[in-house]
Amino acid sequence: MKTARPPTTLFRRPILCRAVLSAALACGMLTAARGDGPAAVPTGSPPATPPAADPAPSDSAVLLGELLEPLAGRPGAAASPAGESDLYSRPLPLLEAIQRSGDTSRRLWIAQTYWKVSAAYAAVRSCTEAIERLEMIAPGGDRHDRAVLDVATAAARADLADARAHLAGMQQELVDLARLPLGEPLPWPVDRPLAGPYQTHFDTIFANRTATGRVRTIARTLPARHDALESRAAAVRAAATAMAMAEADHAKGNRPIEAVTAAHAALVSQQREFLQATKAYNLDIAEYAMAVADLSVPDDRFVSMLIGIPIQWRQPPPATSPPAPATSGTLGP
Repeated sequence: MKTARPPTTLFRRPILCRAVLSAALACGMLTAARGDGPAAVPTGSPPATPPAADPAPSDSAVLLGELLEPLAGRPGAAASPAGESDLYSRPLPLLEAIQRSGDTSRRLWIAQTYWKVSAAYAAVRSCTEAIERLEMIAPGGDRHDRAVLDVATAAARADLADARAHLAGMQQELVDLARLPLGEPLPWPVDRPLAGPYQTHFDTIFANRTATGRVRTIARTLPARHDALESRAAAVRAAATAMAMAEADHAKGNRPIEAVTAAHAALVSQQREFLQATKAYNLDIAEYAMAVADLSVPDDRFVSMLIGIPIQWRQPPPATSPPAPATSGTLGP
């Protein structure tokens, strides 16, 4: 039986000769800028010059980190509802997902699905926080205000249900691709997607090779996709400020409740667009990296081209034992 290949035009011809590929990896090419993740420089000989200090993370990287933190870790979070803890009971690094499949030809499929699951987790958190924000708005004694808030809250709960359904579907797709045991909890991606600028080094890597049109398109559009990501992050911050101002004015009787719900809807919309932009950016990065790193490149080196800073997580103590001091840890290759 033949193993299915990922559905991409990148595999229709040899992309990069082994010599050029080795030179690209040795030079640390195909790396994320040092704003939100490690550069994909292989271990071996030390660099000729000391590495520069990491710059401060971009606003998009900070926002993405906030949206990917577990629900129980958000400030002022209420007690977790039943079943919420199960969302985070199976941490899965990207490298493990690829290696568990036992099939290097699935690497692109798995990497892209991994980022889709990651975005779905962020969407669940965003929808959960939307409900909490609406429940914090004081309607006063006005029945009209109460009715308007009821509409917005019911819609937000529907959004959360849809987000959870989408997450479960994407998790199952990742389980199937990575060939994870069916009896395990559904996976939680703990490697963070990239939000900083991505250095493709296209002209150097493809100096003596003919790149496919798709590869050229990705190399040309990644800077614009990153610009869109940063602008979306700025829009989310601005929408959050507008929401807070509208709520404060409503509490003073200076704005109608419709102004608050409109500001809230704008915030939810910008968060959704930010996550969509993050997903599109990382799907293209995975496709570009796969075009350069052929199947002979080790899994860990391929993964190093794709991930940002792993999510900080704590192993919860067993439910039957007294709480014990938890130790911080990170997962990742």
